[in-house]
Amino acid sequence: AQDHDRRDDGLHVQALGGSMPADLLEQIRSAMTQLDPLAPWPDIAPMVLPVLKRIRHPYPPEASPIHIQVPPGIPTGFGIDFGPAFSHVHRRLIEHWGVDEATLLGTALENLRRLVLAEPPRIERFEHAGAAVTTVSGQGWGSSLVLLPEVLGLHLGADPRVLLTPVRNTIVALPDDVEPDVAYDIWDALAHGAHDELDVQPLRWTGSTVTTLLDRQTQGLPN
Repeated sequence: AQDHDRRDDGLHVQALGGSMPADLLEQIRSAMTQLDPLAPWPDIAPMVLPVLKRIRHPYPPEASPIHIQVPPGIPTGFGIDFGPAFSHVHRRLIEHWGVDEATLLGTALENLRRLVLAEPPRIERFEHAGAAVTTVSGQGWGSSLVLLPEVLGLHLGADPRVLLTPVRNTIVALPDDVEPDVAYDIWDALAHGAHDELDVQPLRWTGSTVTTLLDRQTQGLPN
């Protein structure tokens, strides 16, 4: 899981939360040598993507990723996509680039729209405990599609659903009347022990947009 080789580039890469294939480790190392996060904003902008907040962030305070609340209350950070991995965006990087949070978010969402066209998400459907389950997956960014309801709707259709984002790669769509225990079991099956478990509350797909489950109660729908 750890690369102990001494390299002239001075990089030391360690996998957090599990083992990593040696070839992937080498790909990350190679890509990191070509990444300059302090490059001007026009150079970095095409590589920025939205990444939802993880529960655990093993970073020192000065490198802690920035997170903003995106309606309807989704804690969202940003990553510089350099192929096999993300470099998280922290406050000092934003100040260096000279952009505001609105510009950062707008750029990241537009990049995600283009990425989905180039790499369509993988859709899988199955049944668990009597509930119809749909998963929408994309490598490193699948969960972020809750920020693009116009894209998500192409894969979920018009029926209301409960949405779970247990890990960064995947959205899970469940029937609107799913039993809480079933939803919890699915979340736990995907997120238990995962280093990228997300800190995002369950959401709701209305058939056209993403809301919170509290909105479901105000609309007079069953809990």
